[in-house]
Amino acid sequence: MKKALVLVVLLLAVFVGEMLMFDNHTHSQDKAPFIAVTSYPLYEIADRLIGKEIEIEKLIPNGVEIHTYRPSVKTMSMLSNAKLMVYNGLGIEPWIKKEYSNALDMSHFVKLNKNDVEHHHSHDHHEEDADPHYWLDVQNMMKMTEVLNDKLNSLFPQHKEVVDKNAAIYINELQVLEKSYQKAFKSCKGNEIVVNHNAFGYISQRYGFEVHSLTGLSPDEQVSAKKMKEITDLVNEEGIKVIFFESFVSPKVSETISKETGARVESLQPLANVSSDEATKGYVLIMQENLKKLSSAMECE
Repeated sequence: MKKALVLVVLLLAVFVGEMLMFDNHTHSQDKAPFIAVTSYPLYEIADRLIGKEIEIEKLIPNGVEIHTYRPSVKTMSMLSNAKLMVYNGLGIEPWIKKEYSNALDMSHFVKLNKNDVEHHHSHDHHEEDADPHYWLDVQNMMKMTEVLNDKLNSLFPQHKEVVDKNAAIYINELQVLEKSYQKAFKSCKGNEIVVNHNAFGYISQRYGFEVHSLTGLSPDEQVSAKKMKEITDLVNEEGIKVIFFESFVSPKVSETISKETGARVESLQPLANVSSDEATKGYVLIMQENLKKLSSAMECE
């Protein structure tokens, strides 16, 4: 009986010891510094700059529509533990409702479109007046990279050399992309496109063409019969050859207009979020694909 009792005590001691080791291991993992970001463009910049040195947590999973995403309780509880939490601002993440001491609102640093007029951000702006899709302006992506470069250097000075080098490489890639856009839109037969939701104002304003959209800044808005007729008439009258819809949004409305006008339907990626396959391409390549489609639609030389 005593031998059996001793055996039970030993087994219990081993079990408790293993559990303590597991808890300590989990605790040590929790203490490892990490960066939390919301959208794909922010993730790409952080990953390109410091992803091999520090873990980057992308809060909104690939393949999920960013405008309708709602985080879990577990995701929300993680935000305060991040060394840095970067988000877009301008109401595109309405679930971020409290102030986080570790937060970086990137909209404070970029050039914004407001009521179809570009302006520099000020803290007294009204969120509903500003277009939150500012990452589609390549110059804004350069600025975002510079801002995150400085922030990462202050938080992780031990990685400064790597971060600075990676930032210079990435900004150079963005500069090459910007030159491609400038060249492509110099001479085009057309000067307007039709999209399902108004996410491409930054590109159109910078390069001088017009965007007609079925809905406003959010793709989950319902399209009215009046707007459908208005866009259908426009496509017929102006001879527009392409109706664009976006990833993660149903093409049904665009297909209906296509049947009535003969215009073809193509996808355009606003890059708020991407699929897992698209994530392997990266921002620059996806923007190049967008450029090819846009220049073809407007018959640019």
